[in-house]
Amino acid sequence: MEGINIRFIQPEDGEACNEFHNNFYGKNRTLAQWNWEFLHSGLPDIPFVIAEKDRRVLGTLAQIPTRMIDEEGEFLTGKSEEALLDPVIRGTGIYPALFDKIFSYMESQGVLVVWGFTPAIKANKRAGFEVHTSIGQLFFPLHGDAVNALLKNNLSSPIKTRGIKMLCSLAGVFSSAVLCCSGWRINRSLARDIRIQTLSAPPRECADLCRAFVRQWGGTTVLRDEAFLRWRIFENPHLRATFRAAYLNNRLLGWVAYALDDNSVGHIVDIIAASKQLHPKNIETVVAALLIDAVVKLRKTGALGVRAWKVNNHPFDNLVARAARKVGFYYIPRGEWMVLHYLQGAAARPSLQSLDNWYINRIYTEGVLG
Repeated sequence: MEGINIRFIQPEDGEACNEFHNNFYGKNRTLAQWNWEFLHSGLPDIPFVIAEKDRRVLGTLAQIPTRMIDEEGEFLTGKSEEALLDPVIRGTGIYPALFDKIFSYMESQGVLVVWGFTPAIKANKRAGFEVHTSIGQLFFPLHGDAVNALLKNNLSSPIKTRGIKMLCSLAGVFSSAVLCCSGWRINRSLARDIRIQTLSAPPRECADLCRAFVRQWGGTTVLRDEAFLRWRIFENPHLRATFRAAYLNNRLLGWVAYALDDNSVGHIVDIIAASKQLHPKNIETVVAALLIDAVVKLRKTGALGVRAWKVNNHPFDNLVARAARKVGFYYIPRGEWMVLHYLQGAAARPSLQSLDNWYINRIYTEGVLG
């Protein structure tokens, strides 16, 4: 399509970009929320490109620079957002051109890998993403109406709808009993010694816990240092998650962060735990205690159910899934796709070579829950 200009934005383009997003999705995201999301990158140029014609935005693509950590140390990645095209320019080659421009810039800034979540797997393969995996769901039903939320989010198929409706219809009757019984499946003595408290600011030990996490469980994950957690959780202008930290003998073991969305569905935004003093089975007890705590608190706020992710075979991802099932979550093997594109230098990073090395949950997403 002739006359299309692809360029990096300036801060004053934020209003037009946000309006394009809102018109595309029928949303009402504010400019302040847009600024929070895209103006904190710390890179020389805002990693946000647009396709425009006659000063009209026809396509957008952004990156959120995200620092991760593995056993070798810290490194920079890019999280793709706002990959949107006006229907009038679809099929014209603009979508891959947007990614080519952003890939080149992110590589120049030392970024090793670009990743994102999408239902459009074919389009993103054409844009250069070469690795992908499907994301499953863990779900704890608390009310019969939870089935509507599942169907609305395309987490069920017509074949399974009847079974899920039956499951959710019984949820209000059995959820309390399930939570009570779950206490018998974990180390109750240890669970009683764990102190869980709400924090109003990131714990000072959060980055050290992430370092301990990759030493204990291997692979790689988002570096949840104080600056990241303050931005992502505690100063989030969409909806701040509740942050509950677990301690044993005044030593931080991990935390769970959860939020309630506009459809009254609770989401486990983040859950992480590590301790060189505890056996992995006891870490599973810590995770189970945090999940029970989140479900109980969310039920009191009127949640219809609670969702979490089950992504891959990372050891801690598997541990969370085991603990979740013990306390009453059900596994639903359906969700969106995660995609990766490797940039220069990624090949020298062993932790990036398999998606099973990534520990992923909703802390990876933008906005409230992603």
